[in-house]
Amino acid sequence: MPLKFNIPFLLVFVFFTCSCRQEVKKAEKKTQDVPVLTSIEAKRFNLLLSDLEDLKADGCLKNATLGYYIIDITRESKKTIIAEYDQTKPMMPASTLKLFVTAPALEIFGPPIIPEVTVTNQHSINWRASKLLRRIGGKIYNHTTKDAGVQAILEFWKAKGLDTRGMYFDDGNGLSRNNAISPKQLVDALFIMTNSKYFLPFYESLPIAGLTGTLHKALRGTAAEGRVRAKTGTIAGVKSFAGYVKSVSGRELVFSIIVNDYSCRTKLIKKKLEAILLRMAEV
Repeated sequence: MPLKFNIPFLLVFVFFTCSCRQEVKKAEKKTQDVPVLTSIEAKRFNLLLSDLEDLKADGCLKNATLGYYIIDITRESKKTIIAEYDQTKPMMPASTLKLFVTAPALEIFGPPIIPEVTVTNQHSINWRASKLLRRIGGKIYNHTTKDAGVQAILEFWKAKGLDTRGMYFDDGNGLSRNNAISPKQLVDALFIMTNSKYFLPFYESLPIAGLTGTLHKALRGTAAEGRVRAKTGTIAGVKSFAGYVKSVSGRELVFSIIVNDYSCRTKLIKKKLEAILLRMAEV
């Protein structure tokens, strides 16, 4: 009798134990998918990490909100977190928001839309981005409206595995101060696009430091020239960058950095953030 009574209990216990072990393994695997730097690896990025710490303490950002997220994707099978700070906090992105519109446009409309996406990203043309948003809404929901476009791009990114919690689109160009995107969501979207069949035209649509588009004057004559491709973002009190870096040592980085409500001149905060881009190019 005692043995028969204990058998169901033992079965439940074994099942529960195995389930717990499986969940632990899943959690460990999820953590390992994006590991942080080891102490040895961190030495390569010492100057970059030091500059980021200095930026956090900068007087221009005394009452500001700063967020950044930088990952290394040099090895295709592995991505590593280089630096993160308030990376999941929704912030006003300014024109880096356009990345969330132009990327879906490429996959939804295909090659014919490449010139439009290129012009939009290179020169950050607001009315073109808004038009793309409405076109996406028309294609997916048969309604060429902002709301239909927003719903379509949110569904697009969710289907790609992006965590869209906290994201809010009040327009398709980044001018509204009601828009909200986190630095991590920007980087995750950029990383997702590296596996898209339209990655090359997407990548080539981004301004090149020192050479093209909204970055044509930035970091000219430095190690970052030709090595940084990024979307810029600027509205009153907001400055942002998001894109890709191929460093002098061959590292491939994906990054985003956003500042809201800084107290100094835009020209000065732009210079400070560009210094971070340069450090990434120098690693």
